[in-house]
Amino acid sequence: MTVFTDLTLVLREGMIGHPAHGRTPVRLAGTLDHAMYRHMDRRNPYDGERLSFANEQWVLNGNTGTHMDSVWHADPTSEFTADRMPVERGYGPAIWLDCSAVKGPGAEVTPDVLEEAEHRAGTVVEPGDIVLVHTGWSENVDSDPDAYLTRHMGLTRAAGEWLRGRGVTTVGIDNATVETVAGDLQAPVHMNFLRPRSLGLHAGDFIAIIENLVHIDRIPSPRFTFVGMPLPFEGGSGSPIRAVALTQ
Repeated sequence: MTVFTDLTLVLREGMIGHPAHGRTPVRLAGTLDHAMYRHMDRRNPYDGERLSFANEQWVLNGNTGTHMDSVWHADPTSEFTADRMPVERGYGPAIWLDCSAVKGPGAEVTPDVLEEAEHRAGTVVEPGDIVLVHTGWSENVDSDPDAYLTRHMGLTRAAGEWLRGRGVTTVGIDNATVETVAGDLQAPVHMNFLRPRSLGLHAGDFIAIIENLVHIDRIPSPRFTFVGMPLPFEGGSGSPIRAVALTQ
């Protein structure tokens, strides 16, 4: 039997958001709501109850909640906007690494931490893998949002290089950014993953980034199948995803 583990933040007004990504989502009334049908004699043909529909409008940043960055988010020369991101970057064999042993304000995930987590998982990161980094920092999303955003954990430059050296396709983390606090200004992991031309590589050699994951540690096995594809926002810098782990 397949076990589904939801790794996604609920999208709502007032939810946490990176300061660089603008305001949180805004929910607006749509063109329909259930109340407006009270004066219409439209009936459900199966049980005779009043028939009604509702909808709403959302205004949100492309990098809201659990989301995948497009390459264009970090490279103005890239053709890979949200609508052109290869969907396979959000689907495939995956591994999660428990790096919560170093959890703390501003803590850094180094190659040594990744290797220790890999050892504890009893498996190895393989070329083509999607890697989810569990830091445990997402426990602060609701209880201490300021800490979540300003004293976050993240991958060091060397950790980003370690992951690229393993040939991974996508990296996700349970933080608002993959960067460390110290790395926020120069964003070395974003530059490594989303701007491969900086490394003398082909434009298609990017590593997709997923941020604001939750509940990674609830995935019952270190190896699983990941599903989390971006919406095709034309020209978009990113897109919310519904991130799910499928474990057999």
